[in-house]
Amino acid sequence: MKKTAIALCILSPITYVNAGVIDFLKDSDHTFKLQNTYDDTRSGRYDRTGKSDLLNWAQSATYDFDSVYAADHYGFNLSLLAVEPIDTGDAFLAKQYFKVKVDDNGKRSAEGFNKFTQAFLKQKFTTDNNTNINLYEGLRVLKNFGAVTRDGDITDSAYMGVTADIDSENWNFKAGYLTAYTTPNDPDVDDLKTKDQKEIDFIYTVAAEYKNGGQSFQYHIGEGQDYVRSQFFGYSKQLTAKKVSAKVFHAQALSKYKAQSARNRFFDDNAYIAEIKTDFFLPSGVFTVGYAYVSADRKNSLGRFENNLSGNSKGNDNTIANGVSKDFYNDQENVISLNYFHRYSQEVKFGLLARYGFGFEYQGQDLYEYEVGGAVFYTPSDVPGLELSLMGGPNSSIRRGRDNTPYLDSNGKTSNFDGTTLIAKVSYEF
Repeated sequence: MKKTAIALCILSPITYVNAGVIDFLKDSDHTFKLQNTYDDTRSGRYDRTGKSDLLNWAQSATYDFDSVYAADHYGFNLSLLAVEPIDTGDAFLAKQYFKVKVDDNGKRSAEGFNKFTQAFLKQKFTTDNNTNINLYEGLRVLKNFGAVTRDGDITDSAYMGVTADIDSENWNFKAGYLTAYTTPNDPDVDDLKTKDQKEIDFIYTVAAEYKNGGQSFQYHIGEGQDYVRSQFFGYSKQLTAKKVSAKVFHAQALSKYKAQSARNRFFDDNAYIAEIKTDFFLPSGVFTVGYAYVSADRKNSLGRFENNLSGNSKGNDNTIANGVSKDFYNDQENVISLNYFHRYSQEVKFGLLARYGFGFEYQGQDLYEYEVGGAVFYTPSDVPGLELSLMGGPNSSIRRGRDNTPYLDSNGKTSNFDGTTLIAKVSYEF
C-alpha cells in the first residue's frame, strides 16, 4: 500500500499535463545538494564512568523535485536522499544519522542507505475572497506543523497522511491526519507505535493562527490515538525594535501512554513548558533573552517533559528549553537562555548562546545543567549555494539512565558530567 502511494505521487499528476511532460519537468524546480557533516559529541549523560564518543561523520546527497501546478491546480513533490558514513564513534547510535547493521556476533556498525524523504501529491485553490487552500497527500516533511514537527540532523523525518494549509489575510489554518512515519535514519515507512511497540492507528493535528496589527495569536491541538494529547497556546507582539512573546506547551498522558512500563513513561499525567521571551533587533544583529519553566511530575523518579504523539515520531516543542547539545526538560526545571546573532558582513555571521537550567532536584539533591556555545556561518558570494558552518562548545548535565532517572554513587549522591559538542558542515546546493 505504501509503495503504491509513492508511485501514485510520482505518476498521477502527469495525466494533467497538457503542455507535455518535457515542458512540465523543465518548468519545475530541481535542487541538488551535497553535504559533509562532522558531529563530534562527547557525553557522559548515559555513562556511569566516563564520556561516550558519539562521533558521526557523514557524506550525503539530496535531490528535491518541486513541480509546477498542472492546470494551475495539481502537482507533486519528490525528494531523494543518499547517506554514507565516513567515521563513527563507539556510541554513534545515540544520534539518528545512519542505518544500523548488526553482524552475526551482535556487533553494531553504521551503514549507508538511500530513501525517499518526500513523495506527495499537491493541489492548490484560491477562493473569491483570496483565501489560498493547499492540500497534500503522501509522504511529507512537516516542520512545526501544529502538534508535530520533523526530526533529524542530516536528513528529515516525514509523515504519511493527508495535510492541509489554508491562508487568508489574517488567518492561517493547518490540519493533518497522519498514519505512518519514517525516522531520519530508516529508509522504510513504519506504522505509528508507542515506545513499547503497541500500534497507534493515527495522529491528528489542527492549528490556527491570527495576525493583526503586529500581534499574533496561536493555538494547536493534536493527539496520537489514545496515547498523548498535546496543546499549545502562543502570543507575540511586534514593538519598535523588539518582539515579545509567550507560549505554553501542554501534554496529557492518555490510556496507551499510561499502560506502558515505568521506564517508558517520562511523566505520570500532565507535563508542560511555559516560556516568555524578548527579541531585541539591533542594527547588525538580534539579541534574545528568555525564561522557561518545566513541569512533568513523575512518581518515584525525575520526570521529563515530552509531547511526542507516538513513540516513533516527533512532537512540536519549539521553546528555548530545546537546546543545541541537549534539552532542558526536567521536572521543576527553570531555564534561562541568552542568544546573540551578529551579521558581520553579507558573507559572515556568527552567534553566541548560553542556557542554564536550575531549581530542580532528585531525592533532596539540587541539580543543574548548562550549555555554552558559539557558531560561525560563511556563505561566499562568489560561490552561490556554498555554505560553511562551525558550531560547538562545552556543556554539563547530570548522569542518568535513558528513563531519565539520575545515577547514584555508593554514597547515594548524583554527579554531573562535563561534555563537549563540535559540529562542522559544508554544503553546496545547485
